[in-house]
Amino acid sequence: MDSLLAFHHIGVACRDIEKTKELYLSMGYKDFPVVEDPVQHVRVCFLEHESAPRIELLEPLDQESPVSRTLSMVGVSPYHLCYEVKDIEEAINRLRERRFILVTGPVEAPAMDGRRIAFLFNKNNGLIEIVENPSR
Repeated sequence: MDSLLAFHHIGVACRDIEKTKELYLSMGYKDFPVVEDPVQHVRVCFLEHESAPRIELLEPLDQESPVSRTLSMVGVSPYHLCYEVKDIEEAINRLRERRFILVTGPVEAPAMDGRRIAFLFNKNNGLIEIVENPSR
């Protein structure tokens, strides 16, 4: 999709952020503070490495969290890919043209410094998250 999407992170569903991040920290990742997002019903922690993709660990706050369903079906696993977009509304419209279904959003995300995010699904591509970054 030309320059509409720029890779941002891999989201990983986990039961316990502290336990899951141990392996990443041993591989040289640096962690950031855990942020609670009551709208998405998750706790979030970003991990960064100078030569590897950024990881977002997502732990459910309760059974309403979409992460809970993933954990019950497949356990700890990659959950979504996230891309930055300049204009979230335009990106949603263009992704809908490619048969993506809007699952959630746009909503403000505390873990993204209040920037708006949305989740979309396509049966051939799975779940993606887009995060608005007007300066992109």
